Amino acid sequence: MKSKSSTYKDLNQKTDLELFQLIKERNKGALEAIFNRYYESLCRFGIAYEDDLDVVEEKVSDVFIQLWNAHERLQEIKKPKPYLFVVVKNKLMEPVSYQKMKQSLNQGLVDEYATSPCIEQEIIDQEQREMYVRKIQGILDHIPNKSRQIFEMSRLDELKYKEISEILGVSVKTVESHMAIALKTIRNMVVKNKQY
Repeated sequence: MKSKSSTYKDLNQKTDLELFQLIKERNKGALEAIFNRYYESLCRFGIAYEDDLDVVEEKVSDVFIQLWNAHERLQEIKKPKPYLFVVVKNKLMEPVSYQKMKQSLNQGLVDEYATSPCIEQEIIDQEQREMYVRKIQGILDHIPNKSRQIFEMSRLDELKYKEISEILGVSVKTVESHMAIALKTIRNMVVKNKQY
């Protein structure tokens, strides 16, 4: 009979795909091994999308719960590491995070409103900020999804092309190609709509 520590050691030596297969078979040790392998780096990655570490940690933990609950679909995943990063990003980009940000902005406006001698100017400033965010969002919405994801990882997360290629499981040339598409789309939108 193997001891618990030798079983844990055995799990740590398994590949991500092997661990995903064991999770599919409802092996809690495999889930713990994947959790220990990626939790810290996923939280570090998530900070790029959400400043509140508590929210990031909660969302990353949710990803592992989702992994356990969706065990039947794990056989479809061929590249577990990029999958985990993408799921964390998607979790952090969900409307709940956006709503929290919006509430924070609104609370800031309420706080400023209470102390500001020029309430009208504050309202105008807020409307201009919201208009600017909508314009940027409008430009980003025109970038194809994969190119947008790579653009955000490069420009917002400050990841190098090689790091992006490793996370997403694509070649560096593919990353360069998607960046070129994103930058060309942005350039075209800016030229087309000079007010941006």
